[in-house]
Formats: sequence, structure tokens, C-alpha cells
Amino acid sequence: MKTKKLYETDGMLFSFRANIMETRETEKGYGIVLDQTAFFPEGGGQTADTGYIDDARVLDVQIVGGEIVHFVDRLPKEKEVSCRLDADERFRKMQNHLGEHLLCGAIHKLYGYENVGFHLGADYMTFDVSGPMTAEQIYEAELLANGAVAENAPVRCYYPENVSALDYRAKSEKLEDVSEIRIVEVEGFDRCACCAPHLDEAGKVGLIKIVDAMKYKGGMRFWALCGFDALADYDHRLTEIRKVSALLSAKPTEIAEAVKSKLDEIGELKKTVGALKRELNAMKLASIERTDENICIFDDSMDGNTMREFATGGMKKTSAVFAVFAGTDETGYQFVIGSEGIKLKARIPEFKSALGGKCGGSDKMLFGHADKSKAEIEAFFAR
Repeated sequence: MKTKKLYETDGMLFSFRANIMETRETEKGYGIVLDQTAFFPEGGGQTADTGYIDDARVLDVQIVGGEIVHFVDRLPKEKEVSCRLDADERFRKMQNHLGEHLLCGAIHKLYGYENVGFHLGADYMTFDVSGPMTAEQIYEAELLANGAVAENAPVRCYYPENVSALDYRAKSEKLEDVSEIRIVEVEGFDRCACCAPHLDEAGKVGLIKIVDAMKYKGGMRFWALCGFDALADYDHRLTEIRKVSALLSAKPTEIAEAVKSKLDEIGELKKTVGALKRELNAMKLASIERTDENICIFDDSMDGNTMREFATGGMKKTSAVFAVFAGTDETGYQFVIGSEGIKLKARIPEFKSALGGKCGGSDKMLFGHADKSKAEIEAFFAR
């Protein structure tokens, strides 16, 4: 006797009674097969329902060897059991899944593209369509899908008597065997082959919002949220906008312009800082006397660009090697080594051995990270 799939005809059924037909021990814990169930087993891009069978926690539901197996943390004492789903979680999934049907139905109506992928995750619902879309087209489809929600059309799930005569969407090639095709129909708007439980009215989907999109395999991949998930996402984004608004002392509707103004200000400050660094470099270089010996300088105030500019000028102060280091013995040292009279590339193995860490570059200039201590580095260049 196969388990009767209550979820196929009534997605709004969150509690029911059933009889245990079989129990088993598995690697995932205890398994229960019921004579009927409203628990949806994982499939079609949607995770399994969770809940309780009496006091046993339902952790997962899978189809194993053609049977619907409920994986639980313990076995109930009675054969006739009371079952209840985690209703809020099931409702959230149904909002997102039916929302995906409405979005894909809208895209199909407007542009003829097919839905070629779907996944309902913990954070977002994603789906793929078979053709490219502009931002304007995406918004048009989103608007049409939300219009279907506003109309609150009834939703019906059924196995058609003559599927070959029915116009419907499907991710795979349409089949002729009516026993294998279950249709989810939003009256007057969309028909799609689907195995998952669904809401009974389109209005219960609530807000449908596409939050991101990208080109993918010749078509598009979308990230979307519906219903209470969309509300939670909006609340989170609004909270972050308010924080940024407060930091910028700008109205929430004007933060983009405020950010641009700050970035322009930062850009000007960077120019000023760069000019001051170059001036300071020139002063430091002026204090170094010309020599035929190696010059090794440690200066924690320099960043990579400053070190490079400093080494470029410092090379003129010696016929040997000019080296500048920034860092600490604990974190190691970034370095730039330059020379006008010595071909440095051939000496990379020597520097790697003496300094530790990494080293690379050209005949004129080397860059890297040294693991040795300041005392060891100074001793090497003092030879």
C-alpha cells in the first residue's frame, strides 16, 4: 500500500491523523512510513517539511525506494498518530514557490521564455529562465506577477484527464502519461507541472520582489523573495539604510548623493595625502648621503606605493642596493629593493634565502614579504 499524498491536493493542511505502516532504523535515525501524509518529501528544488509525529520530531522526509520515509528522532508509542507540520515554515515555502510560478508565468506570457531551473533555499529563492532580459523587462514581469497576486485568483492542483490537450509550462519535456503529470493552475494566469504543495489563493503569496539578477547560460538567473520573507528582507534593508542615513546626516532618500559627496571628499583628501607623502619622501631622501654601500631603511609609515616611490628615488643614492622595509618582527615586513647598478632578478634566490618569505620582480626592482627579524635583515644588507 502506497502512502496517500495529502499535500498534493491540499497544501493548506498542516495537521492530520495517520497510521504507521512501517518503522525502520537507518543511518539518519528512525524512519517511519505512514498510510497518508501531508509532509512534503524533498524534491523539485524544494526541501522537505519538518514537524512532529506525536512527540517524535520529523527532521527530514525523503522518497526512498518509492516510499515516503519520515526520518524522526524517536519512534512513537502508538500506531495511530497525530501529525503536525511546522506551519510557518511550510507557509513561507509555499509563498516563495507559488511566487516563482507567477514570476515565471509572467516572463513566459511577456517574452516566451521557459523556466529551466528552480531552488528554494534558506535565504533566497532562485530560478533560471531560457532567455536574456533587460532591467525594464524584469520590472515589467515583476509588476505583472504582483498584479496576479492582487487579483487573488484561486489555485488548483490536479492530475488532468487529458494532459496532451492541456497547455502548460514544464521544466522538462511534456509527458503523455497522466499519472506522472500534476498541474498547478493559477486561474486565468498560469499552468505549470509541479510536484510541490501550494497555497489555495494567489493573494496569500503577498509581495513578490526580485532582489538580484544575472546573465546565466544564455538566459537569466534570478534571486527573489515573496511574502513574509520579502517583508523581512525589506525591514533589514530599511534598518541598514537608516544606519547609513544617520552616519551621513542625510535623509534616507538622499543617501546616494551623500555617499557620492563623501567619496569625492575622500578622493580630494587622498590627493592631498599623496602630495604630502611625496614631499616627505623627498625630505627623507635629501637627508641620505650618496654611498657605494647597500642602504637599508625601515619605515612603518609607508604603504606599498610610497615604498615604491621612495625606492625609485633611493636607487640614485647608491651604486649598490637600496632597500626599504615596513612592518614588524611579529607580522613580517613588506619590502621594495631597487638598484641602478646591479641586476636584481638573478639575485632573487639569494634574497629569498636571506630574508625568508616571498620575492619577485625585475632587474631594476624587487618586491616581497620578509619573515626574518629586523636585526637579521639589517645584518644581511650590512655585509
